[in-house]
Amino acid sequence: MIINKNIITMKKIVYKLVLGIFFTLFCTSLNAQEYQYIPMVKSGLQIWTNDFEYYEQVGQDLQKSFIFNRYALTNEDTIIQNETYKKLYSFTNNNFDVDSAICIGGIRENAQRQVYYKDGSLPIRLLCDFSLSVGDTFSIPNTCTFEVKSIDTIDYEGVQRRKYTIWGASGAVVWIEGIGNYEGLLFDMWYRCASVDPDVLGRIRCYEHNGALLYHNYSYGIEDCITPLVGLNDIEKQIENITIYPNPAREDISFSSSLMIKRIEIYDIMGKKVYSLDINNYSKTINVSSFNKGIYIARLNTEQGLVSKKFIVE
Repeated sequence: MIINKNIITMKKIVYKLVLGIFFTLFCTSLNAQEYQYIPMVKSGLQIWTNDFEYYEQVGQDLQKSFIFNRYALTNEDTIIQNETYKKLYSFTNNNFDVDSAICIGGIRENAQRQVYYKDGSLPIRLLCDFSLSVGDTFSIPNTCTFEVKSIDTIDYEGVQRRKYTIWGASGAVVWIEGIGNYEGLLFDMWYRCASVDPDVLGRIRCYEHNGALLYHNYSYGIEDCITPLVGLNDIEKQIENITIYPNPAREDISFSSSLMIKRIEIYDIMGKKVYSLDINNYSKTINVSSFNKGIYIARLNTEQGLVSKKFIVE
């Protein structure tokens, strides 16, 4: 029996074509199944850590410092102007404690994936709109217009999220699905229209959901979300002959050096300055009995530059 080779070749081509289409559809289906929209308002405890820099006059010099803002969104409902929001808190401790935190309003997300913030005095603010597509435009009344330039699907700590890049005459912003505005949780588009510096509210440094770190901005080279940045990037010389004792301390802590100490500043773990004094001496004892227990950073301005030293109050 003679088999036509052309027929066999044609069958092979058709078979490969069908197989290729099958695998394409299969992989497309898998990718479609892998991606799921991640809402910003979801169950559990969400924590955003923002940090921003400022400059202060120290003697004849301007020195850069950082301050943290931390926000926690809980499962607690609150009614604001007949709308149900989740309570948003501001806090400064290492760990969120509702009893010591301050409620600053609420955040809600509607079925159209639009995220709003409201407090007791300001108008409702649109933080993000994740319903938009590439090329869509939207306006802030009487101010400016924005356009969605790109939407990318990226991976943060094993979780796929969409990243929206938004452009306008006053600059660009980046929205991260499930997290919010890269420029800061409460940095809405009105601020961008008004050309407000994002550092006023602080850029997002970390985002945590139910204790899991899902986003971390490593721009500063810091490996965690709470280590103070102050003094860590502007040390001119590392001077090893500065002594701190006792460490840990309960009542008093002493600083001594063979170099003249011009000034001492102490910051808590959140970057808040808790003590500062011009010294102009080779040693200084400070009473820390009123300090909260925890880790502190002492920044010493010496004859040879700035030095940061860590100590603990028990």
